[in-house]
Amino acid sequence: MKINLFNFLKNNSTSYKNNYRKCSKIFKDLLINKENFFFNTLSAKYQKTLFSKKKILKRKLHKNILVIGMGGSVLGSRMFSSFFGLDKNYYFLDNLNNSVINDFIKKDLSKFSIFIISKSGKTLETLTNCNIILNNLRKRKKNISKNFIVISERNNILSNFARKNNLIFFEHNTNLSGRYSVLSEAGLLMFNLDYKKIIQGINSVLKKGLNQNLIRNAATLLTLMTKFKINTHVSLIYSHNLLSYGYWHQQLLAESIGKKGKDFTPIISECPKDHHSIMQLYLDGRKNKFFTFFKTINNKLDKPIKDYFDQKFKKNSLNNIIDSQFNATINVFKKNLIPFRVVLIDQKKPIQSFISLIVYSMLETAILCKALNLNPFNQPAVEEIKKETYSLLS
Repeated sequence: MKINLFNFLKNNSTSYKNNYRKCSKIFKDLLINKENFFFNTLSAKYQKTLFSKKKILKRKLHKNILVIGMGGSVLGSRMFSSFFGLDKNYYFLDNLNNSVINDFIKKDLSKFSIFIISKSGKTLETLTNCNIILNNLRKRKKNISKNFIVISERNNILSNFARKNNLIFFEHNTNLSGRYSVLSEAGLLMFNLDYKKIIQGINSVLKKGLNQNLIRNAATLLTLMTKFKINTHVSLIYSHNLLSYGYWHQQLLAESIGKKGKDFTPIISECPKDHHSIMQLYLDGRKNKFFTFFKTINNKLDKPIKDYFDQKFKKNSLNNIIDSQFNATINVFKKNLIPFRVVLIDQKKPIQSFISLIVYSMLETAILCKALNLNPFNQPAVEEIKKETYSLLS
């Protein structure tokens, strides 16, 4: 993974220097204190243990995988499925949608491995979707013990259901926030990814040059947020397989920083499609936004497109056209002095590069939260809606 920052911020300014020192200390303290189990998932020991679990589970998995969960319990696995091009065999239920669930119950779900993921074990939407799936399987008199894998904390509704019905169960650590659980059982168990490459991706952020890049980026963002009133982060995504990453990162930022009247509102833009809709606002609207360009590089060469319209382009393939739009937008942003950075994901080393991006994103978010005196790992406001919903249903 490569990150280049073009922010037009003077790195010798007093505010930036102070923020750099602050972010550097926070980064070191986070790795030492490990106040959330997320930091344990970054260790080689943990990833080796997780790999042994995946090895055992692999023999029992069906070709088709259905993941039922909400928020961080499903966004991580959806992100991996999309990035690695596995959408043909991976399906996700992460909302209450009649038409989607009705399509699922028409399938022969006895040929699916169904992951039910809920840290608390009582997520209303997850249990509702599970009830519908279970009801369908019961009607067909199917043995559910061969299909379901439950990931949850112990001693709750979901774990008790797993025990009573002899379902495969994996424990979700109580001190692991859902949006930071992507490198745990909740995000990785259903994929056959090389754990050595996962460890390499993690270490590229923790132990190599990217850790200094991480601190510089965090210090820059903190300076832009506190001194220049930047309060919006826009992800400009030019590679379709990174779009699900964008939605995972959106939750990560929103739930971590959106507290106590502070925010760094995350917006996802799929490009170049959004060149023809919201780009006008980005270029000529309020200057309260920071932009990150996301793109994969070293992709497989695609074939030239036959030109029926006499456009007379020197190179006319899909990748070349997207590259031109990507670079043109960067040039325009530079001319207009709009703060941005570029993140490039190397397709020659897809696992290492993508894992680096994920770890980088979580650490950057945690550093920013700590610098703003926020808890990166909780989401107290949304609990109120859950309580109100249950009171209306009771």
